[in-house]
Amino acid sequence: MRRTVRHYFGEAVLTYEDSPREKWIFDYPAQVSLCGTQIWWTTEVNIAFARLDEGYENAIKDYNKKQINQLNTLISLLLGDLTNEDRQKIMTICTIDVHSRDVVGKMIVAKVDNAAAFQWQSQLRHRWNEKLYDCFCNICDAEFRYAYEYLGNTPRLVITPLTDRCYITLTQSLHLIMGGAPAGPAGTGKTETTKDLGRAMGIMVYVFNCSEQMDYKSCENVYKGLAQTGAWGCFDEFNRISVEVLSVVAVQVKTILDAIKNKKAKFNFFGALITLVPTVGLFITMNPGYAGRAELPENLKALFRPCAMVVPDFELICEIMLVAEGFQDARLLARKFITLYTLCRELLSKQDHYDWGLRAIKSVLVVAGALKIKNRGRPEDQVLMRALRDFNIPKIVTDDVPVFMGLIGDLFPALDVPRKRDFDFEKMVKQACIDLQLQPEDNFILKIVQLEELLAVRHSVFIVGNAGTGKTMVWRTLFKTYQNQKRKPVYNDLNPKAVTNNELFGIINPATREWKDEQANMSGDGPKWIMLDGDIDPMWIESLNTVMDDNKVLTLASNERIALTKMMRLLFEIASLRTATPATVSRAGILYINPQDLGWNPFVTSWIDRRELQSEKANLTILFDKYVPPCLEVCRTRFKKITPIAEISHIQMLCHLLECLLTPTNVPVDCPKEWYEIYFVFACIWAFGAGWHRKDKALVDYRVEFTKWWTNEFKTVKIPAQGTVFNYYIDHETKKFNSWNDLVKDFELDYDIPLQASLVSTSDTTCIRYFMDILLEKKLPVMLVGTAGTGKSVIVNEKLLSLPDSYAVTNVPFNFYTTSEMLQRVLEKPLEKKAGRNFGPPGNKTMVYFIDDMNMPEVDLYGTVQPHTLIRQYMDYGHWYDRVKLQLKDIHNCQFVSCMNPTAGSFTINPRLQRHFCVFAVNFPTIEPLTRIYTLILSQHLSNPILKFPPVLSRVASQLVNAALTLHQKIAQVFLPTAIKFHYVFNLRDLSNVFQGILYTTAECLPNPTALVRLWIHEAYRVYGDKLVDFNDIDNFNKLVIEIYKKTGFEDIEDADVFEKPIIFCHFAEGIGENKYLPIKSWDHLSKLLEEGLSQYNDLVAAMNLVLFEDAMYHVCRINRILEAPRGNALLVGVGGSGKQSLSRLSAFISSLEVFQIQLRKGYSIQDMKGDLSGLYKKAGLKSLGIVFLMTDAQVAEERFLVLVNDMLASGEIPELFPDDEVDNIVNALRNEVKSFGLVDSKENCWRFFIDRVRRQMKIVLCFSPVGSTLRIRSRKFPAVTNCTAIDWFHEWPQEALESVSARFLEEIEDLPEQLQRSVSLFMAYVHTSVNTMSQTYLENEKRYNYTTPKTFLEQINLYGKLLSAKTNDLKGRIVRLVNGLEKLRTTAAQVDDLKVILAEQEIELNEKNLAADQLIQVVGIETEKVSKEKAFAAEEEKKVRVIEEDVSVKQKVCAEDLRKAEPALIAAQKALNTLNKTNLTELKSFGSPPAAVVNVTAAVLVLFSPKGHIPKDRSWKACKMMMGKVDSFLDNLINYAKEDIQPDVYKAVQFSKDPEFVPEKIESKSYAAAGLCAWVINIIKFFDVYVVVEPKRRALNQANAELAAARERLKFLNGQIASLEEQLAVLTAEFQAATEAKLKCQAEADATANTIDLANRLVNGLASENVRWRQSVQDYKDQLVTLPGDILMVTAFISYVGCFTRVYRIDLQKKYWEPFIKTLVPAIPMTPDIDPMELLTDDAQIAQWNNEGLPNDRMSAENATVLTNSERWPLMIDPQLQGIKWIKNKYGSELKVIRLSHKNYLDIIEFALSEGLTVLLENIGETVDAVLDPLLGRNLIKKGRAIKIGDKRNGF
Repeated sequence: MRRTVRHYFGEAVLTYEDSPREKWIFDYPAQVSLCGTQIWWTTEVNIAFARLDEGYENAIKDYNKKQINQLNTLISLLLGDLTNEDRQKIMTICTIDVHSRDVVGKMIVAKVDNAAAFQWQSQLRHRWNEKLYDCFCNICDAEFRYAYEYLGNTPRLVITPLTDRCYITLTQSLHLIMGGAPAGPAGTGKTETTKDLGRAMGIMVYVFNCSEQMDYKSCENVYKGLAQTGAWGCFDEFNRISVEVLSVVAVQVKTILDAIKNKKAKFNFFGALITLVPTVGLFITMNPGYAGRAELPENLKALFRPCAMVVPDFELICEIMLVAEGFQDARLLARKFITLYTLCRELLSKQDHYDWGLRAIKSVLVVAGALKIKNRGRPEDQVLMRALRDFNIPKIVTDDVPVFMGLIGDLFPALDVPRKRDFDFEKMVKQACIDLQLQPEDNFILKIVQLEELLAVRHSVFIVGNAGTGKTMVWRTLFKTYQNQKRKPVYNDLNPKAVTNNELFGIINPATREWKDEQANMSGDGPKWIMLDGDIDPMWIESLNTVMDDNKVLTLASNERIALTKMMRLLFEIASLRTATPATVSRAGILYINPQDLGWNPFVTSWIDRRELQSEKANLTILFDKYVPPCLEVCRTRFKKITPIAEISHIQMLCHLLECLLTPTNVPVDCPKEWYEIYFVFACIWAFGAGWHRKDKALVDYRVEFTKWWTNEFKTVKIPAQGTVFNYYIDHETKKFNSWNDLVKDFELDYDIPLQASLVSTSDTTCIRYFMDILLEKKLPVMLVGTAGTGKSVIVNEKLLSLPDSYAVTNVPFNFYTTSEMLQRVLEKPLEKKAGRNFGPPGNKTMVYFIDDMNMPEVDLYGTVQPHTLIRQYMDYGHWYDRVKLQLKDIHNCQFVSCMNPTAGSFTINPRLQRHFCVFAVNFPTIEPLTRIYTLILSQHLSNPILKFPPVLSRVASQLVNAALTLHQKIAQVFLPTAIKFHYVFNLRDLSNVFQGILYTTAECLPNPTALVRLWIHEAYRVYGDKLVDFNDIDNFNKLVIEIYKKTGFEDIEDADVFEKPIIFCHFAEGIGENKYLPIKSWDHLSKLLEEGLSQYNDLVAAMNLVLFEDAMYHVCRINRILEAPRGNALLVGVGGSGKQSLSRLSAFISSLEVFQIQLRKGYSIQDMKGDLSGLYKKAGLKSLGIVFLMTDAQVAEERFLVLVNDMLASGEIPELFPDDEVDNIVNALRNEVKSFGLVDSKENCWRFFIDRVRRQMKIVLCFSPVGSTLRIRSRKFPAVTNCTAIDWFHEWPQEALESVSARFLEEIEDLPEQLQRSVSLFMAYVHTSVNTMSQTYLENEKRYNYTTPKTFLEQINLYGKLLSAKTNDLKGRIVRLVNGLEKLRTTAAQVDDLKVILAEQEIELNEKNLAADQLIQVVGIETEKVSKEKAFAAEEEKKVRVIEEDVSVKQKVCAEDLRKAEPALIAAQKALNTLNKTNLTELKSFGSPPAAVVNVTAAVLVLFSPKGHIPKDRSWKACKMMMGKVDSFLDNLINYAKEDIQPDVYKAVQFSKDPEFVPEKIESKSYAAAGLCAWVINIIKFFDVYVVVEPKRRALNQANAELAAARERLKFLNGQIASLEEQLAVLTAEFQAATEAKLKCQAEADATANTIDLANRLVNGLASENVRWRQSVQDYKDQLVTLPGDILMVTAFISYVGCFTRVYRIDLQKKYWEPFIKTLVPAIPMTPDIDPMELLTDDAQIAQWNNEGLPNDRMSAENATVLTNSERWPLMIDPQLQGIKWIKNKYGSELKVIRLSHKNYLDIIEFALSEGLTVLLENIGETVDAVLDPLLGRNLIKKGRAIKIGDKRNGF
């Protein structure tokens, strides 16, 4: 491909001058002709410069004229008929030509006169090199080879000075081997300029849209690809990638750049060896300061050259593009165009969806170009004006239209061009409207046509407008039109926020690099729309940036690039662009639908059209016109709704209600039309008035206001005047308005149902129930809105319980953490799959989803509530997506009912969801219904025949109810919620709780009216008083109660009796286990009961050391009362250590409930908690065991745990608590029991029975601390925590409590004298309260908090006990030591005399021993002498023997050696003999005359045989023969020849055998036997030669051996003698040794005695003076023992409390508070005057050591260190300057384990440290510490104080 492109380049450049330019352009492909013109432009400018040098002055001006002509020629071409491809090509060349013309023009103006000027050098210049047949691009000093990538016929950017500057920067960065980084706001052309530079240089540019999902691996793959292809990569929105990934990316980029610098052909890129094409370029574009953007790391910044992009010169761009589109009067039109946009930006209102930037300008120009071609005859200004007007009107809001039209009128005066209309298309649209049963209004049609026009120029369009303005219908109608045109359109709708980003675009699984695909795929060839209907947030929309701009490619983190086909369009249907970034807004076309565009009329008309009866239609139209406009008007201005409701919703609700009411039975065919009006009025009142707020802060009842307005406005239909218009309903028979009270059901008191859950019908509940009945039947969604405790859930639950069997119900509790995914699981669980992708409830049932607390879920950063998006997707489209398979699921037969508290959660919900619901405000009931409810309840209770109450009580009942209601109202007015008192919300729940208490009673409890009133006061105290936060409020409350009591005026009741203390009623007044609700007579009685309970608890459960002072007893009664209540759940609020848990445990024990707490451990998650809870549920629900689930702050490791608690409190049901099979088991287990209650044993009934029983048996007690804002936030996120519990607020311990507790514990301290106990306890209580006062001052002055809790107080007592006993023992120890010392001195003097006597005896004994030893020494000397002599003689002998031995061994060696030499000769002789045998010899003998040699041999033998050395003379053959006479004996002679004894003469005689002929080899030829003999002779002689030498030596050897033996014998004898002598000597020596030892021992004893005497003398004399001092010290210490309790008291107070204060406060506390107070106590506590606590605890040496370890050298630090080392509790250091930490680290050195809670495995370190006993420093702890550590921080020891439980592990301590 590249070769082809290059071939054409060469051809085109050569043929340029052969034909006219406008013809030449058409001869070649676009890329070739475009680049060709640029090459020739460069050439021609250079020629002009050359001619200028030759003196031709006008060269450049002439060339400029030529350019202008060329350009005009092209423009005229554009006005003619061209194919699309050619038009595109000419436009592109035009664009570049204009720039070329301007460059030359500027050079003329600047009088540039040579080609080297920067103005010319800084242009991108193409040149053709003939020699190399190649094209090069030059800019400044950089040169690049053209890359010949085939790019096709693409448009090019308008080149402005900014573009030039960007080109220079980017090319320079490539030249310097770096990346380029254009940065700037949206729409400045960062990405486009980069792409354009690539096009100019013939290089492929890939644009990647970066997102958070990209990790370093996906970046690595992209870089690998780019490096191997040499293409450019442009990374858009690069800083959306997370910082961790970016730092790796920096290394990757550097690797590539380094490889290019080193000119490598291949390089190693992260473990892969890849080829490198050096043209590779990396560019990143960024928008500074957008949502979700990171700052680039420094190492990455250094690799890229930044290039700031600013808003370019729009006018220039506009002009050039107009030229390119074929406009001749471009400059003037461009000015008008830009002026219009500038004015729009300034004068129109600021809407989120307005964008007057570059992309907007471009799209209008494209429209203008298209219009110009279609209407050639029209003047250009008209064409442009029409484009500007028609393209912008769709997005302009109603209020701005006149301004905009005015601006256009001013810029194009007196022009009025009609809209360009396509009437056929409009007809089709109208038809589509009618098909969809919509109203083809002009405005509506206009919007549809505008959408169609937008889709023609933009491939992404936002349809923006408020809820209910008809957005959906606009696109649906266009879609229908396409269908009617048979264009086979397809759309996929998707709510991008109902799924997570990862599900929308897919996600990489980092471990396997697998890609989970996303949801946007389709096929087919008709128009395809991806309909994204949902809130915009930058997180997902930015990932679509590359799709929405000109790249039209979806780039995913998996490096997939999915291109949009030309048929595909993205449609976004949204309410506002509030959270969209400019980058988003500028990329899409916008169709804004104003509320006024359609209004409510079409909706109503369409609805009326669907009614069957003609007469009815006319009637209804009149009624709508009469009633609706005034109602809408008054809604807008005068009245306040309980939650915002869109206008269209009112109309929708009106139509829904009419549908329900106008049934054939209610309005028969021939009925009078008044009937219609009656029903219409009824529907209208409720459609507009159902949402009115009853009471506002201004205490206006909007229902009353509305009634006044209505009765004034509409007089036709008469409504009774009593009360409001909302008090009446229509009787279908009489068509009259009757009061709702007629429909109210009677109430039967059922003791089994808790009051909170029983519904007493009132007119309000009845009317809501009425509307729910009719609306639910039509499957319409209903929403009840009202504050907490107004009975919303009870009303709905009652309705849902009464539904027939054809309905199934699913409760969907919402909480702060509900996500769309969780919601979808809950919604899908009860559905089953039908055919295809359809899902629905089992059988033909209808599923009703009850969503409680609709507005609870979290609102994300961009204002969306995820679960709502899912519900809305269902309501709008009837389906949602399967999360796993990513396919659609169509959902059928489902409907929603919901409740919402407008003062909780996110307050309101998305109007686009809200509008689907029919809203009813549930207000707090007014006085009449309330009086009715509670009078009914109370009178039914008091008149119950079984309970036998005295009749007199019933008379007081109504007064009591009045008093209760008045009190309730007053409280609600006086105690208003604030940030701290957020739980001051008083509603029906509280009232019910008051009466619930009264229902516990029997006749025994209420003998007379006084008792009843007392009971009511007690219940009011419990329900309201226990909630109150401070003593001030409690005081006011007391006054209120008394005031109301007096106002009510009970008869025959004495005030004194009523308010007699204590007013306590409890369930154990008769004794523990006797469950009767009775009053407590006196404190003693109560105290006795509780002490008994406590001792039982300690025996049966576990030891608990409690002091039951008044307050504590109160709390036990309160908690116990809550636990005894049905569904009694408690929220105990108090600072840590106030005894919430201990008292709860005791109360639970009294009610015989078992307590359960979760056990946190590492990694304890919500799943584990569900596991724990499911176990409890089974215990409570199946075994019916009473359980208290106790949860403290510490156990809320994650806030999400409270989701479960919230669900338990609110409904008792926790979604997905049990798997399905377990649910079945539970149901089956309960069937028989359910039957026995007379219920049907259906699954639903069994399950409900199970949940009810769990709610009755399982009590939840939450112990939370009010410190900080945690509790407030929790109650907002989890409303049930405060709404569904009884609150008991633990206050600071009163003085009396502090005193009684300290007195109780001080009794146990043995070292404290009894008479001082009271004073000490008073002082301790005083210290505690004084610190509280000081903390308040500290907070006001220093803005720093210090908390003291009862726990601190108990720690103080504990520490006092420890310190006192430690110091007492220490003093007593010292006294004992000194007394012992004095005793020692006395005894020592007595002992000296005894010692002297002993010494004298020892000296006598010593002398005797010395004598004996001396005598022995002499004897031993003589004997030793003897032995020495003998030894010397023996040694001499031994030497001799050694010499002889050596001699013998040498001789032996020599002999052996010589004999070894003789051996071979003997063997040879033997061998020679072996060759002879009888035959041979016989043969030899038989020779007659043998040869001479043979004769010689035999002669030699003869000689050898000569007897006794007489050599025979005759050695002839004959003689020889004789010798061999007898062959046998000859042979024997030979063998046994005495070879050692050859005589010397014989030896001489045989010397002839040395003759050279005398060799066996030679003789063998003559005779074999002779040869044998010859060999024998030779060897015998050889042997003898050796033997002669050896023999003498042998003799010598034998003699030597004999001598040796004799010598050895002698030596042996000598040795024997020596041995016996030595034995005698040894005996003597041993005797001597013993004597010497005895002497030495005696000596040592004598010395020791002398020494002891000496020492004792010195001791007695030396310590004579100490004697006195020690006696004094003992006295001092005894005195100190007396003042010790007082001193330690001060020290304890110091250690326990001052740590958190600064120096000034510490001194104040000690000098101004504590010391003066302690002096006033009686009996006085003795103490050292002016005590300094430091002196008792530490000394200077210790402080000096600390200073050496790095502790700052000042009093404050020393005090801190003292507190730190002496404290019983773990020290918490408030250490802003890190001085303390420095000291601790030095002090403990390497032993110290330093951890932070953010570390991964800090728990393991702590566990290790625990078991090893190491020191741990927790650095940087935040406001809270991980709950797992609580047992450790609180030192909750188990197993008798030897272990601590962290999580589920026990660790030795």
